[in-house]
Amino acid sequence: MRYRILAVGRRARDPLVDAAEAYLERLTRYVPTELCRFKDATLKEERDVILDRLRDDEHVVLLCEGGEQTTTMDLTRKVQRWRAANKDVALVVGGADGLHPDLFTRGQERLALSRLTLPHRLAVVLLLEQLYRAHTILKGEPYHRA
Repeated sequence: MRYRILAVGRRARDPLVDAAEAYLERLTRYVPTELCRFKDATLKEERDVILDRLRDDEHVVLLCEGGEQTTTMDLTRKVQRWRAANKDVALVVGGADGLHPDLFTRGQERLALSRLTLPHRLAVVLLLEQLYRAHTILKGEPYHRA
């Protein structure tokens, strides 16, 4: 299993991008993870780029405001199921305008990181941190405190 995070938004230097890189480095100790960033564009252009990058054999999880609200422990159970299925997982984070409706037919799951509207750069940081946290929980490591 491996993760591919497909995120709309340039790789401009800012503290959120630095934080994402730090959690990406931590997460890759547990599972190979690739962070693919794409330029902001129209929803249709973003859809085309994302659909081009998705692989047929990947389990696709769309991060969106209408997605399933989960706790850290719920996400940890999802990660455990993804690992048991031994499929690569693509997690898609849209840009400022969200995700094109056509992407919803491609995704197998929808996930919301919060009920709040988050900037996509912050959403990427939260996603990476929570995946890292889930893997430390599964390994019984002390990072997570309930």
